[in-house]
Amino acid sequence: MEKFLIDGYNLLYKDGVLKNLAERSLEEAREQLLASLAAYRTAQIEIVVVFDGRGASAPGSVSRRGVQVRFGPFPKTADQMILELIDREPRRTSLTVVTSDRKDIGRVARAEGVRWISSESFLSRVKRRGKDTRRPSGEKPGHTSEKEMEYWLKRIASDPEEKG
Repeated sequence: MEKFLIDGYNLLYKDGVLKNLAERSLEEAREQLLASLAAYRTAQIEIVVVFDGRGASAPGSVSRRGVQVRFGPFPKTADQMILELIDREPRRTSLTVVTSDRKDIGRVARAEGVRWISSESFLSRVKRRGKDTRRPSGEKPGHTSEKEMEYWLKRIASDPEEKG
């Protein structure tokens, strides 16, 4: 099983849409991020998202849509919490840290035998998987040509009892 430790705000602010949303509602931006991560998660993937400070509606540690969410007590940072989680992890070879903070977390993670991936690269993975699940191969295209529309409108509009 693969386990991702994610620096929540670092990932959120690397996504332009979520970054803009966070300016209006940080809680809503977090919820959308968690929904995307839940859609990415599989039975073989465990996801732990760590946020700085306490969330308005989620003190401490909770699980949302199968994604573990942890809010650090002030003044502890997400970076500090991630390092503590790495320290406690017995299966480090299956652990991947997601953050663009390469100097601090990325360097330490690699030194501890943990994989590291930038937030930007991870977002690309999540979005790619999201596109794959929205339209499985072989499914009908999302648009109908004008010719097809005319055909179906004629078929639907014609009353079979009128022909008899």
